[in-house]
Amino acid sequence: MRLPWPFASCLGGIAAFFIIGEFEESLQKITYLAAFIPVIMGMGGNVGTQSSTIVVRGLSTGRIHVRDIWKVVFKELSIGFLLGLFYGVLIGGVAQFQFTLYRLAISVGAAVITSMSVAALVGSLVPMVFARLNIDPAVAAGPFVTTSIDIIAVFCYFQIATLLLGI
Repeated sequence: MRLPWPFASCLGGIAAFFIIGEFEESLQKITYLAAFIPVIMGMGGNVGTQSSTIVVRGLSTGRIHVRDIWKVVFKELSIGFLLGLFYGVLIGGVAQFQFTLYRLAISVGAAVITSMSVAALVGSLVPMVFARLNIDPAVAAGPFVTTSIDIIAVFCYFQIATLLLGI
């Protein structure tokens, strides 16, 4: 029962590898972009896992019902955005302090906000969908959520950085 979900995580890691490879030229031009990949992916992964855990627990205790999907998702998305805003400013500030490039700081901050917001969205939506499909969200949601967030976070980060830094 647990076997396919780590495989999904493995495939997601390979997808993230290819996405990063697509931005190899950007990384060669501005190597310090790589320094922020772990924190952007990690912050998103943490929020996604928290949202997923809250929803799975709520479903199992009866405090959350599948029929309330959009109410739950909107609440988690709001929380993810607020957390992303706080940490985006904090981590963007670190980027500005370390590298004194405001466009890099904005890129990092925007990527954190995006990553954490999307993570909350995916982290709350996936368990609800799995529950509706009669797939145990306690087993399936974690690997699926973290893998999805890793892929989305790294893609958004490089898209934002490429756009704002003109690379």
